[in-house]
Amino acid sequence: MSIDLVKLQIQKFLLSETPEVLAIKGGWGVGKTHSWEKYIEEYRDDCALKTYSYVSLFGLNSISEIKQVAFLNTIDTRKIGDSPNLKGYSRKIADLVKDTKIPYVSRYVGGIGNLIDSVAQLSMSNTIICFDDIERHSQKVTIKDFMGLVSFFKEQKNCKVILLLNEEAGDESFDDYRKYKEKIVDRQLDFKPTPSESFDIIFNDDFDYKGYIRDCCIGLNISNKRVLRKIVEHISEFLKPIEDLDESIKMQIIHSAIVLCWSYYCHGADQVNIPEFSFVNQGGSRKANDDLGWTDDKIKPWNAKLEQYGYARSDDLDLVVGSAIEQGYIDVDLMLQLCRQKQKEVDVANASVKWNDAWNLYHGSFDSNEGDIAKAFEEGMRDVAQYSSASQYSQGVKILRKVDRNDLADQLIEFFIEVRQEEPEVFNVDNVFSFGIEDEAFEVRLKEAYLAHKPEPTVMEILKLRLGANSYNTSEVEILARLEEDQIFDLFMSFKGEELTGYIRAFMLLAGSNKDLSQRTGRVLERIAEISPLNRSRLAKFRR
Repeated sequence: MSIDLVKLQIQKFLLSETPEVLAIKGGWGVGKTHSWEKYIEEYRDDCALKTYSYVSLFGLNSISEIKQVAFLNTIDTRKIGDSPNLKGYSRKIADLVKDTKIPYVSRYVGGIGNLIDSVAQLSMSNTIICFDDIERHSQKVTIKDFMGLVSFFKEQKNCKVILLLNEEAGDESFDDYRKYKEKIVDRQLDFKPTPSESFDIIFNDDFDYKGYIRDCCIGLNISNKRVLRKIVEHISEFLKPIEDLDESIKMQIIHSAIVLCWSYYCHGADQVNIPEFSFVNQGGSRKANDDLGWTDDKIKPWNAKLEQYGYARSDDLDLVVGSAIEQGYIDVDLMLQLCRQKQKEVDVANASVKWNDAWNLYHGSFDSNEGDIAKAFEEGMRDVAQYSSASQYSQGVKILRKVDRNDLADQLIEFFIEVRQEEPEVFNVDNVFSFGIEDEAFEVRLKEAYLAHKPEPTVMEILKLRLGANSYNTSEVEILARLEEDQIFDLFMSFKGEELTGYIRAFMLLAGSNKDLSQRTGRVLERIAEISPLNRSRLAKFRR
């Protein structure tokens, strides 16, 4: 049912004084409570009944407690939406105690709770009562007894009762609700707002990039209120440190944050169409992985949805955003470094007319103009080679290969390496700023050029560098991956003293990203364990 129809039905319900029960059902997080509170506040001056009470069943352990809370939460409908007045609640209880004629209340009546319970039963008439979180009711409160209370308020106290619930999420005791609702519930509304309706309900005020965020959320069919709020909160945090940077960088962060939040928070609700967070939040291409349960059949709808959204792959900046969503905090320094590098690429593109002309020609028509595109990119790449990053330059290489000019692509790779000889760190593909190099031949030549300036480290140099660390370079893994199983065995057996544990842990850290190396390492550890029971005991700390 659309939001407008739900709103109309609520208006009719509130403007009538006829005792009745209205149930509004919908999934968790779709905004049932938010919408109800918004609409009753909008119509508060027109309500036929003049008192209102809101009760969440969560945490209430008896029918008596529910009645007490309903009484204590009762307010004038004209005050709906105003800040709670705790003094008002205290005065209500004080007046109650003051007016009672029974001395020693706690001794003869059973305490203030029973007194409130008794008065509540007498006074709760002609009131609009909203019961929320019904599916989260205490095990001590049966749905049968609760529905009896609802019936009592309607039939005996002339109340209008609203039930907000997720009918599909209750336990077995919720079967009683389905049984008794036919007799007690007069009308039921199915609250299923569209993504656009959900977004507009939650966010009334304007804020930066609201339209773009809204479009992205609608594109992923996100309607869960809690997820939408988390998305906007994350984006606000991510954009604060980069207010002075180019709009394109901010747009990337927004676009990536939304798809990463979607997979992180929503996968459990639809595992078929919404990919796992770790599937989205990985560098490189997204492929099947039987070890992780990512079969071809499973990832096909995942990749289709990601492609439809326009999310090709995660670069290093995207991975930082994903890490922040997962860990709950952002590595501001690393994000700033990556964003400033992207800003340099934007500045290079803006400064080069030829580079921009090449891209405009590529995107500007559906003509069969491969020759013109190749020529334009050659001129543009020669123009920006002195200033661009390897990742930015690789985009031109990629286009040349698409138009079947591999020879020219290879020539321009050599040109880039030649003109950047004085900046060897540009060739370091493991550098945090070298994300997004998609051309394999370019990556190989960059590694070769980097090693020409910086000799390849030995295995022990790598282990000493990574001793106690949590990070590493892929080139270091490649070096370790050349070791045969016997070489790894001899290496581990040579370790002595306090650094033995650290070296093996460092080796295992690097081996974790290479399946074959990881398997060889595992076999080596088992060989060492088989030498003696003592060694098996020593190696237990590596198998946790």
